[in-house]
Amino acid sequence: MHVNVTQLRVAATCPRLHWFDARATAERQDGRTVVSRIWRKGGEAPGCGALFHTAVERFNAAAASSDEVLAALEAAGDAPGLQQALMRWFNASCLNLDALAARPVPLRLGFISAVQLYMEELARLAAHARAAGLPAAELRAQLFGDSRKRVDVTFHVGEDVHVHVTGAIDYVYFDPRLGKHRIVDYKLTPATSPNSDLFQVFTYALMHHHQHGTRPDVAVFYLHPTRSVREARWEEIEAKRGKVYELIASMVAWSDHAVGAGGLPPPGDRAYCGGCKHERSGACVAQLGHKDVGAWDRRWTALEATRGGGAPEGSERAAASAPAADEPAADEPMVEDDPELDEALAVVKPAVERPKPAPARGRGRKAPAEAPPGGTSARPPEARAANVTGMLLGFDDGGAPVCVDPAVLRTHVSVVGAAGSGKTWMAKVIAEEALRAGVPVVAIDPQGDLVQMMEARPPSDVPPELHRAWEELRERMEPRILTPGSSHGLRLCLDPLRLPSAGELSHIANPALRAEEEEGLLVAVAANLVSLCACGGEEESQRTFLYQVLRHLPRAAPVRLRDIVAAVTAPEDLGIDDVDSLIRKSERERLARKLNTFVQGPSARLFSGGTRLDFTELLRPSKPGRVPLNVVYLNALSNDDEKHFFLAALATELYRWMITTVDATSGGVNLLFYIDEARDWIPAGGSKPPAKQPLIRLFTQGRKYGVGCLLCTQSPRSVDYNVFGNTSTKLIGRLEAAQDVERVIDWFTIEGGAPPWVAARKGAPKGSFVARWPDMPAELAGRAFKGRTLFTRHAGAWSPDRVERAVTEAGLRGTGG
Repeated sequence: MHVNVTQLRVAATCPRLHWFDARATAERQDGRTVVSRIWRKGGEAPGCGALFHTAVERFNAAAASSDEVLAALEAAGDAPGLQQALMRWFNASCLNLDALAARPVPLRLGFISAVQLYMEELARLAAHARAAGLPAAELRAQLFGDSRKRVDVTFHVGEDVHVHVTGAIDYVYFDPRLGKHRIVDYKLTPATSPNSDLFQVFTYALMHHHQHGTRPDVAVFYLHPTRSVREARWEEIEAKRGKVYELIASMVAWSDHAVGAGGLPPPGDRAYCGGCKHERSGACVAQLGHKDVGAWDRRWTALEATRGGGAPEGSERAAASAPAADEPAADEPMVEDDPELDEALAVVKPAVERPKPAPARGRGRKAPAEAPPGGTSARPPEARAANVTGMLLGFDDGGAPVCVDPAVLRTHVSVVGAAGSGKTWMAKVIAEEALRAGVPVVAIDPQGDLVQMMEARPPSDVPPELHRAWEELRERMEPRILTPGSSHGLRLCLDPLRLPSAGELSHIANPALRAEEEEGLLVAVAANLVSLCACGGEEESQRTFLYQVLRHLPRAAPVRLRDIVAAVTAPEDLGIDDVDSLIRKSERERLARKLNTFVQGPSARLFSGGTRLDFTELLRPSKPGRVPLNVVYLNALSNDDEKHFFLAALATELYRWMITTVDATSGGVNLLFYIDEARDWIPAGGSKPPAKQPLIRLFTQGRKYGVGCLLCTQSPRSVDYNVFGNTSTKLIGRLEAAQDVERVIDWFTIEGGAPPWVAARKGAPKGSFVARWPDMPAELAGRAFKGRTLFTRHAGAWSPDRVERAVTEAGLRGTGG
């Protein structure tokens, strides 16, 4: 199910409005969603909300790159002066003043008053920041450059029920006065239902937290007809999150009831009956009964109670009550539309269109309609593949293709199944489809299964209906076999180390967040080096000391390992005082000796020879139209410690590249990062191999930068649960252990009941999978399918010598395929 925050607000206002909307949507033939627009007017005050929001959205977007706004911020002496400067620019750049002059006088006065209040608060915030020493360019980026207004989160709210919620926040920014993020929702209505209005912004805050890791405070700012502010801290939002979750779960049940698919009947709310067309027509009571008849889905509350956390605050309320903190005011008038909505665009100047890059081939295409479950077809399996769009995963028992939009890669993918279930085959299919869709791939191959993707499967082994797709992959894929520490393929080395520079992080407007990112990267590099040295002793002291060394090293030029060895040997030369308080001299000397072996000793192969690890180069094709496949073959390394260290270093470098290079606002999929045998690198429980935390960080942060992760494992219970919690797309093959079945059940439900298809996964045929991804068509839910034919070779694991021979024969010693 896919809803937006506006629909949540309507359902919170009156569940029966959502029920009627869901039924009307189902009856439409064009697939468009019906949403009741509600707004409240106070007496004779004009409703200028649409005009205000349209104008302010235009202002914020234009101000982010305006030289005039930057000059006003630089010259800001006091808040009133800055307010007037911003108002002048707003009037000249964002409004059609002639069109505004033609509007009714009460509306003009209300709109101008609201804008002045908005600019007053903005000017106060900006003046405070400038007085505190924040540069004007950084302030402009903080106030107007935050691209995270659009939120997109999938909530797990019931048995195999995932609700995809999207929305657009009025305003989100980092408030230097408080040292934290704030989300503001602006209202041009009387403050008669502040708790109901706060409910909507609570939802935005939870979504922003899930998607971006923030913990924002919130405010509802009433600008007209009377100025007032209602605020809430993050702690209150977190405590009342259950009300949001229960509303989302209830919306699913009410929607099902509206289309005759079971579910729950919704209660009504008399406070809104006065302006409701369903009340005036008599349809509300005639079709749903008395207003008190109906129910909410309270399973989230019950689950929390069974977990021992106690029920969330407010969960004891009656079934017919709204989920807001308090009841709205009675007899609050409501109309079904905002009469200013269409006319607002005539007053606000349109934004200047900027050309957008063409999307990569295959992105954003929707899968075609599929045959119903259990349907039959006279055409054989794979016979319908010639004209499918999207990523072709496989075919169901009736021969219908199972396709998925490439955009789901951004939300991460996991493929699980017992040994011999076909999980690596399926993961390779996904990687092939990503390449066909124009998404470059970096694949971590610990054994030698993935390097075989450099060779195409013979065309005689590919069904005729798939020849076109096979040929497309062959023409687009640019394979590279990367072998750290050896020359079996393209040799990679880790020297010099990539440490973040001030310039690379300058795009992060929030100085506190910028410092946190820099510190996190330095801590990760220090931890990786300590784990590689394995000196024993007080590892925390060693990490702290190395972190200080990395902080003090000049980063204008590349930092080589020998520079770190010299600094560890003589830290006083860097200005690090009182070294003995950080680390004992004997441990520091032992650390220096061990690090030096990676410069001059036999272990130096990881830090010498070959090509420096550089993701910008790895993802750059040698020719236009080609898509790089980079397979990092670890099996040539001599021991597990070196494999763990290299993968940790690679994951850290990928994160550095991601936050310093990638445009997080592009919305596309920039890279698929594929990890085979994930349990070896991200184990469950307290075990912390070097790569675990860097990899988990990619799963938690990658989606906002368009870096999708694909993991493959035969034992879901053996992989850290946090990883699966950040994986929205899951493909489940044959399961054997009862514990694995239980783990899968836990993924797909929050109340303990098993999805009906899970039992059939135990002992399922080889190559059979059931999938779940965001916005999956309802007819595919729970349907088993088999993976399509692979377009690349798939045989036993290759040894280092076999890899070397294949790379040489294919002529892949250069930089391209």
